[in-house]
Amino acid sequence: MIYFLLPAFNEAKNLKKILNRISNFYKKKKLPFYILVINDGSFDKTNETIEHIKKKNFKLTLINHKNNIGLGAALKTGFRHILKRAKSDDIIVTMDADNSHTPENSYHLIKKINEGYDVVIASRYKKYSKTYGLSFLRKILSFISCIIFKFLFPIKNVKDYTCGFRAFKINKVKNTMLKKNFFSEKGFSVTADIIIKLKLSQVKFSFAEIPFTLRYDLKKGVSKMKIIKTIIQTLKLMISRKFLFNYS
Repeated sequence: MIYFLLPAFNEAKNLKKILNRISNFYKKKKLPFYILVINDGSFDKTNETIEHIKKKNFKLTLINHKNNIGLGAALKTGFRHILKRAKSDDIIVTMDADNSHTPENSYHLIKKINEGYDVVIASRYKKYSKTYGLSFLRKILSFISCIIFKFLFPIKNVKDYTCGFRAFKINKVKNTMLKKNFFSEKGFSVTADIIIKLKLSQVKFSFAEIPFTLRYDLKKGVSKMKIIKTIIQTLKLMISRKFLFNYS
């Protein structure tokens, strides 16, 4: 089974399209899949949109957070829900709910997992990767942060520490991710923290990356990322994980 985990905050304008794309693509591939959406305190029509889609024979579960508590908290809810129910040979794919990540690329993540890797990242820094619709400032900030992460926490085959489009082999990550303090970051810094904690854990994980096309131009609505806040969170994370914290 392939579990798709999509955190969502005010994504009513995007969810119908991305959920239909996932469903149509994997039905054509004849692969078993299930979609879990974590509605992180949205105040638009995210909840109503998902409930309407569920009526169309979708293999979909919706979990609602009463308040908006951040990407990290949404991923924590989603991973724990899936890990406690999935079989050991299942796969989790995390995707943004804003339609910028494509099902076609997720299929390549899964293929790479099936080649024997434990964690596979859709990387913006692999040859043949492309990005559309992202501001120059966001591109530069992401690039600089990934260079620093690579310097502080070198991981074989990993260049992109902050892209949340990933696949995980459940039988390898389950015990580590279910530890009480694994999901400690609440904001966007959680994407890097997941990779760092897997690397620092006592389990040996094999990582790989694939090139992909980031379609930020297909996203409707404004970005949820607060740039200054995310920079501060990321700097704190770098210092904490490098000098103050030993995860095991």
